[in-house]
Amino acid sequence: MRDITLTVVDHEGGEREVTAAAGDVLMHVLRDNISVEIGICGGEISCGSCLVGLDPRWAVPGAHGEEAELLAVLGAGEQARLGCQIVLDDSAHRLQVTLLHED
Repeated sequence: MRDITLTVVDHEGGEREVTAAAGDVLMHVLRDNISVEIGICGGEISCGSCLVGLDPRWAVPGAHGEEAELLAVLGAGEQARLGCQIVLDDSAHRLQVTLLHED
């Protein structure tokens, strides 16, 4: 199985490549590789600090349940998801993730 390489776009528009493995949770990958506060609630779907915009080419199932409710409260767009709810697979390879949460 190959590594998954993602391009992460920060709040200033800067880009950085990070590497992950299939089965990794996106929030953990971002927290371990990007120097921003992310995942403050530890993935409990309660803070929105791991809010990301996903590359439209990435066919991730839509949010549901608590995640969908929090995304609605945050006014998040159609391509937005919580990184704590995204488990990476090979379909993410070479795609872009944009950090959306601002302190």
